Amino acid sequence: MKRLLACLLFFLPALAWAQYTVTGKVINLYDKKPIEKASVFLSNTTVGSATSDDGSYTLANVKSGQYELIVSAVGYETFTKTIVVNQQLNIPYIELTPKTISLNAVVVKPDPDWQQNYNIFKQELLGSTDYAEQCKILNPDVLNIDFDKKSNTLTATSNDYLEIENKALGYKLKYRLTDFIRNFASGSLYYQGDTFFIPLEGSKSQQKRWNKNRLNAYLGSSQHYLRSALGNQLSEDGFKTMQLIRKPNPQRPPDSLVKAKLRQFGRMIMSGKQFVIQNNDSLRYWQEKNKLPKMVEYLVTKPLRADSLIKRTDLKGIYALGYKDILYVIYTKKRGNTGYVTTSLKAPDYPTSLMNFTEPYAFFDANGIIANPTSVVFEGNWSTDRIAKLLPYDYDPNSANNP
Repeated sequence: MKRLLACLLFFLPALAWAQYTVTGKVINLYDKKPIEKASVFLSNTTVGSATSDDGSYTLANVKSGQYELIVSAVGYETFTKTIVVNQQLNIPYIELTPKTISLNAVVVKPDPDWQQNYNIFKQELLGSTDYAEQCKILNPDVLNIDFDKKSNTLTATSNDYLEIENKALGYKLKYRLTDFIRNFASGSLYYQGDTFFIPLEGSKSQQKRWNKNRLNAYLGSSQHYLRSALGNQLSEDGFKTMQLIRKPNPQRPPDSLVKAKLRQFGRMIMSGKQFVIQNNDSLRYWQEKNKLPKMVEYLVTKPLRADSLIKRTDLKGIYALGYKDILYVIYTKKRGNTGYVTTSLKAPDYPTSLMNFTEPYAFFDANGIIANPTSVVFEGNWSTDRIAKLLPYDYDPNSANNP
């Protein structure tokens, strides 16, 4: 991604839903013979196909953007390749490596905490919304789940594709979980994987309900926000972006000093036949200091312009989003603040989200999808959007026949 910074120019294009075709051929790495019935799809979309008897495939109606091309076949290692689609694209050959079979004996011991850990994992992955209640993991046996008591961290991966039925949005997801880390000590959650969306079949009334729920999940989402910012229509679409400054609290001494003073003045003394903590003014003073928040926040209420946030890169179809402080984003076309709440900032009764950058730029495409997801940490409303509200990257809210 470093080369993307070679030519950063302010740029605000209108969203264009150009569609292209991706073609290619899948062969065996060693004998160069074609592989038929291999699954070829673009991760996190509904675009997929199977190879024919000569190993060829065609992915049609692909919208502009950056995707992970996934190829899998029985008996072969899964192939992954990042592609940028901004024109007709042909990938001459994809070579799959046959899987090697290990004959080493494996002893599997039952995990007495597996069900408890799985229940926690499921809630963290799917979320706790009404949509999550309509989701079901069909094959939890492919999961590897582990809880480290020392670090208070739950981790998980999947041996194969998880099958998740989402009856709220009308999709069946094939989800290969590559990383899942829930640190309860820090409150952080990170997960990623490859997803293929398969639209469910249903009656006209079901299709109508699914389309309504999909649109509701999309409106106010981070995907919606990035597309609106790129199209220079944040205000028209109901978004208000402000600057949030977060700094160490000047009224609170360093944490190391506070802890040292608490130890110093909180020592046990002998009173009669028992030890008690000496109650004195110094101890009470440092106890009050310990109650003070470590960070303070200042909100600059003047809305930020999209052209101060978005930059063009030297790679067609990829854009850069960055800011020196935290972006405080309010979506004003929904009520009910299920996101960031703070009395000091008097957060309004709207879904509110924070974007805290860990890198200079978050790179994203015209679909509103961030290519380097670790570059930004979401807080508030967007941090609660989990798999149950996940939409395909190429979702089009303006299409009457959305997949």
